[in-house]
Amino acid sequence: MKIMIVAPYIYDRGIKEFKRNNTGFGIMIRNIAESLGKLEETVLLTRVILSRSMCGGSYRILAHKWSQFFLNIKSIDLTRAIKAFFSERTSIKNRFRYMFYELDGGYARKQIQLEKPDIVNIHGIGKITKSYIRVCEELNIKYIVTLHGLIGLNNSIVAPEYEKNIEKSFLINSSKRNIPVSVISTGMKSRIESNYLNSEADNIRVIKNGIIKVSEKMFKTLGKAKKLQKNLPKYFYDCIKGYNCYPDKDVIYRYLEYSKSANKKVLFFVGNITKNKNQIQAIEALKSSKEFGNTVLVLWGKEADGGEVRQKIIEYRLWERIILGGFNDQLELWKFCDINLFLSLNDGFGLPIVEGYNYGVPSVAFDNLDAIEDVYYEEAMLKIEDRHIDIVANKIKEALNRGWNKKKIEDISNNFSIDVVARKYREYYKEVIN
Repeated sequence: MKIMIVAPYIYDRGIKEFKRNNTGFGIMIRNIAESLGKLEETVLLTRVILSRSMCGGSYRILAHKWSQFFLNIKSIDLTRAIKAFFSERTSIKNRFRYMFYELDGGYARKQIQLEKPDIVNIHGIGKITKSYIRVCEELNIKYIVTLHGLIGLNNSIVAPEYEKNIEKSFLINSSKRNIPVSVISTGMKSRIESNYLNSEADNIRVIKNGIIKVSEKMFKTLGKAKKLQKNLPKYFYDCIKGYNCYPDKDVIYRYLEYSKSANKKVLFFVGNITKNKNQIQAIEALKSSKEFGNTVLVLWGKEADGGEVRQKIIEYRLWERIILGGFNDQLELWKFCDINLFLSLNDGFGLPIVEGYNYGVPSVAFDNLDAIEDVYYEEAMLKIEDRHIDIVANKIKEALNRGWNKKKIEDISNNFSIDVVARKYREYYKEVIN
């Protein structure tokens, strides 16, 4: 079986063209492609301009040159691109972006014709992926669409109304036409059924996200931790003053090492800094009680909130206790973490939860998370039933004071192996093909 994975982008710090979009989505697509490539022949097609084909490990990444883009445009693609330019009231930049997506359908068409995959797995739904679906149907190629979240049902996610309508229309239409769809959590499927379909969605399969076990690496030594500690207040303050300015990972590593030696508790909160991820509530919770004075919180993620979280840390003078760490894919840092906070207002899965499990780290999360049924284990998580600051703070205190069994939590992480995920995708592909 030959599989074509289609996505707007991936994240891979080893490939220059794929280092820009450092998101959980980008990491997940890369990991799925890598694991599937060990089972079946797998190729990856993205929107990213790439001057050459390359090996992504066990899978092949297709070249996406400007010459391929222009030479494969057909008149129908040009017509659709012109319509796309005038279809929405949005910025000129967005209008040209939507034109590109439609024109790029010619490139996608040609690659599918050349590669002849048995099935195409399109990740995401919206203007950025609509032309992929159209091309698959034009060529009569079997395909499935995988959704990694729901923008139309989550008010905390900033997205244009027309993008939300695309999602809704696709899900209703896919149910009527029995188009194969996969989602990453049981809660996502349930909400689609109750909010969009008012019936069971027999065309939707739940395939949970997964993780790759990462071995520890050694960071370079910056000197003794105690010596480093003396200079940290000014260093952290200088970092927090500038938007998108973060401490070096080596410094954070040594600071956490020092904090653990001083018997401090370390909390992680992983995810891009946004209103939806809700880091603000973690800050408010830690400020609300003096009992957190011996606690360090690291917020790992790229800022996409206009500096609101950064300003709140400055306002509360918490830059030594709450560290903005920036994007981090060096998972060995989990060894310092005592509790993993996941306070998102809405989230399709919650990959950081199971990343923490991989290192024996328990989580605190709200009980209405889409994936709560999939990721909750009494031995590994405390659920929060109310979003009031005092209740959140008390639940964090409870988690910090509980005696967790690290080995049991690590064992739970085996349920989320990326290899298991890949096998489930392969099973679904075979069903669709047959």
